[in-house]
Amino acid sequence: MRDEEAARGLETLGLTGKEASAYLGLLRTGTSTAHAVADLLKVQYPAVYRILQSLQAKGWIEVSRERPNHYRARTPRIVAEEARQNRSDDLVAAAEVIGNLTEASPRTRGADGDLWIYKGAEGVGRKLREVVLASRSQVLCASPFPVDPEVLRLLLDALGRSRRLVRIVLNEANRDDVEALGGLLGANVRVQFRFPSRPLPRTRLAHTYVFPNDEEVFILNSFYRDGALVRDKLQGLWVGDMDFVRIQLEAMLEGLEATTRARRRLPRPG
Repeated sequence: MRDEEAARGLETLGLTGKEASAYLGLLRTGTSTAHAVADLLKVQYPAVYRILQSLQAKGWIEVSRERPNHYRARTPRIVAEEARQNRSDDLVAAAEVIGNLTEASPRTRGADGDLWIYKGAEGVGRKLREVVLASRSQVLCASPFPVDPEVLRLLLDALGRSRRLVRIVLNEANRDDVEALGGLLGANVRVQFRFPSRPLPRTRLAHTYVFPNDEEVFILNSFYRDGALVRDKLQGLWVGDMDFVRIQLEAMLEGLEATTRARRRLPRPG
């Protein structure tokens, strides 16, 4: 392994550039005095003590009690695993702290924050996951028209992460796709096929609505040309206008009820 690659790995685990060089030098020599390490790093003698003290505090090296002190690198595999675990614990703790921060609710963000546009699968998926994970109530997803399996995967990947109950209402044409992607669904996800399949134009725009609450909605727009998904036109709209959201939600629920009534009136086969 080249020194540059090893140094990058050590820096990823929390060492500074000078600390990484000192640790690698100690690995080669076995034990060294501070004077020898200063010569290796080409730093002033007082500065090397700060580097060595930091390495010792982080658990990467050991120091003897003799005079002058001798320094020895600890076993790389062991100390690297300790550093990885410590950073993992720090990340968990930091995520917990950040997760407990609060932000302004949609109704207090102001008019300038009512509409945000996201483009491309990565941007759409990131915002969709954020909307779903931030929800503190039941999540409703409705897709009246069939969508490409790639779009469906994006939706189910985000909705399957929810800690809340999720109700997904899809077009009948996506039934086989959902079965193939069933591994993305959590135990708290309920999928229904309430929108009937019917012939559609070869070039069309499909809207999928995700309601994390009654104050905001995420609308995923997928465009199809000659029956195929145009991936670079995938777009997401986040809307935080409460009146708009409630109108959309009421219209969606009324549409679902109308579809249910129409199905009940259909004659049964045989």
